[in-house]
Amino acid sequence: MFHSHLKQGFRLSRTIGICLLAYTLLALVSLKMPGSTLHLSTPWIGLRLSLAGISAVLFLLLNEVSLRSFKRHPRLDDITLEKLSLLLPLATALLVGFHYLLSGQFGLILLGAVVSLQAQLFGHNGVARALLVIFGLLYVASFGLGYPFLLGLQANAFAGIPLGARLLMMVGPAILGLSHLGGIVASTQRHTSSRVSKLQSLAATDGLTGLVNRRQFNQQLDAEMARARRYRKPLSLALFDIDDFKKINDFYGHTTGDRILKELGQLITQNIRESDVAARYGGEEFALILPETGQIDAYELLERLRAMIERTVFCLPDNPITATISVGVAQLDLNDSKGYEIIEKSDAALYEAKKQGKNRVVYGTLTPPKVTYPPFES
Repeated sequence: MFHSHLKQGFRLSRTIGICLLAYTLLALVSLKMPGSTLHLSTPWIGLRLSLAGISAVLFLLLNEVSLRSFKRHPRLDDITLEKLSLLLPLATALLVGFHYLLSGQFGLILLGAVVSLQAQLFGHNGVARALLVIFGLLYVASFGLGYPFLLGLQANAFAGIPLGARLLMMVGPAILGLSHLGGIVASTQRHTSSRVSKLQSLAATDGLTGLVNRRQFNQQLDAEMARARRYRKPLSLALFDIDDFKKINDFYGHTTGDRILKELGQLITQNIRESDVAARYGGEEFALILPETGQIDAYELLERLRAMIERTVFCLPDNPITATISVGVAQLDLNDSKGYEIIEKSDAALYEAKKQGKNRVVYGTLTPPKVTYPPFES
């Protein structure tokens, strides 16, 4: 992200350099206009504007060479990036200040504020504040140099150039710079928002299988239990794991085992409903939250999934392997107030599936509701 910021910073400096060069050229043209008093109001203005134009051209050439070199070396170390992010606004500020001293154009002070914002964007807050102070002092010092206030608006200084063009010469560079800076800020916000979403997704996802992780599963289960109670809807939970997975790891190696887990995660994702929540519960164990699904429907859904996995050949084409799963299914009932209660019932059903010979689906028994009777009065 910082690399992208710096690239945008080079482009902003290019925009500032072009604006300064355009202003200088317009001012030089105005010297040739009949009736212009620019050469009278500011001593040596022709030479000073020429020096300003030359400095803008040199700056643009240096900036362009630096930008091209920067693009050719995208993997610069952090120290180099930090130095560039400091040198770029300082060089741009030096150019703007030099132009202001040569021309006395008030709009360049506004452009100095843009350069200060550029430094702040790179995280150099102290430099940004210092630049604001320096440009403020330059403006105050300009009165001692004999620069009239708002030189660009003098009636005869830019004779032959319309008032609108004179206004554009004064504030145009700052407006262009601010608009460019606004684009950088908007791009940064979009990137930051995307980055936050990506980090949130990574924090909730198991890296190997692509399913939600244990932490996210617990949160989702609590939310679905609360929703099921509120709207009086059924909710089922399935726990399942790969049969004899330790033997697969021991015989074929952990790389093959990881590949089976990854392919199984993809298979589960492709064969469940959008409302279902599939999670890697731990190791070779998986969990599946089934909202608005009773135990019988959940049993049928998991039986289809079990049969599909049994028919699937994993690790093709290098090392074809088949695998089976054992599944325990339980339904939320009136006595379940915490997530671990329905998990315990699903886990007990999974244990029973293992005990009965593996590669099967077993559903747990619903707990009879607890009824409290008032004490008998004789």
